[in-house]
Amino acid sequence: MEREQARTLTPEVISNLTVQSVANIPSLADVFVHSMKGKTAIVTGGATGLGYNVTNRLAEAGANVVIASRSPQKGEKAEKEFREKGYEVSFCPTDVTDVEACRRAVAFAEKKYGKVDILVANAATWSMYSYLDMPEEEFDAVLNCDLKGEYFMGQAAARSMVKNKVQGKIIFIASTARKGCDVNGVAMMTHYNAAKGAISSMTIGIAKELKQYGISVNCVAPGGMLSTGTITNTAKLGALYGPEALADRSKYSAESPTTMNPDEVALVVFGMCTPMSNFMSGETVDVNGGVQLSYQKQPWSYTVEGCKPGPQKNG
Repeated sequence: MEREQARTLTPEVISNLTVQSVANIPSLADVFVHSMKGKTAIVTGGATGLGYNVTNRLAEAGANVVIASRSPQKGEKAEKEFREKGYEVSFCPTDVTDVEACRRAVAFAEKKYGKVDILVANAATWSMYSYLDMPEEEFDAVLNCDLKGEYFMGQAAARSMVKNKVQGKIIFIASTARKGCDVNGVAMMTHYNAAKGAISSMTIGIAKELKQYGISVNCVAPGGMLSTGTITNTAKLGALYGPEALADRSKYSAESPTTMNPDEVALVVFGMCTPMSNFMSGETVDVNGGVQLSYQKQPWSYTVEGCKPGPQKNG
């Protein structure tokens, strides 16, 4: 049998297979833009930070986007800003720590746009406390928002997709903190480490269950970003531990890769919402500027001009 197959796999047949593999594939425009038209996405925490940038990219590509965020003031402002750009974006007040609120956000999207095709479970909070000092209420606040919120928001979206026979996409958002890469030299984010590590593991389990319905489940783990949360949450660290803690955070944060625009991460999240991720399942994609790498500091080469020490006569 194997010899029979080998005889049929002539060079001509193999060549034809290669040609056929690109003969009827969708264009890049179809994959990254046209595929979004008519789709409805929910982005939790979509009024600020990374969520705002994800909303912007999804809406730019033609998706209807529901911003599910806690603050009416920020949510309504974001909705107005996107509508002024001609995007179809609606705000739905949502506290993801409330399971019923998660379900209401999905119902809102269904009522306004007919169905839910995409969920980006982005809403999160964080703070910095020494493990020796961690108050129970602070631990609960972070785990309830970051882990429980993503879990039940995902469940609400999945129920809608299964009910409406939508082969949708769920993107969870973890963090480089899942690997302990938070603030080198300071740390103090054990509750956040726990929540974001769990999200990555949770993604695998949920992907295994929802694959049968044609629902794609993956995760993106951002690194450092210059965002509203980064600026506002740092102030509390100084109030608790004093100026020396702030100085350490500033010093060591400067040594870690940080994107000055969350759009660099949002582009990857957007890609995961498109057919680009069709052959991915249960994966966590790190977008952190290589925070775990120890980068070479000098351009060492003894063969190339402009490097150190440069071309050597006897080299």
